[in-house]
Amino acid sequence: MPTTLLVDLILLAAGLLLWQRSCSEGDDVWVLFLRSLAAIDLVVIALGNGVLWLEIPLLLLVFGLPSVAKIERGERRP
Repeated sequence: MPTTLLVDLILLAAGLLLWQRSCSEGDDVWVLFLRSLAAIDLVVIALGNGVLWLEIPLLLLVFGLPSVAKIERGERRP
């Protein structure tokens, strides 16, 4: 299996995982934000080979974002 195909499959799985994560969020704006990032990820995989230097760090940043529930718990603390 060529390495580019393997990387594309991993990034495709990351985009689908991001979409799945958006389904479990409670805030509509946050869901829209995560789904738009997942859609952009999937479009970049489908149309743009060679932009992995941009896509991989952005996906790592997105997966590092906290969930809405974690943000709300943090705001309630005195």
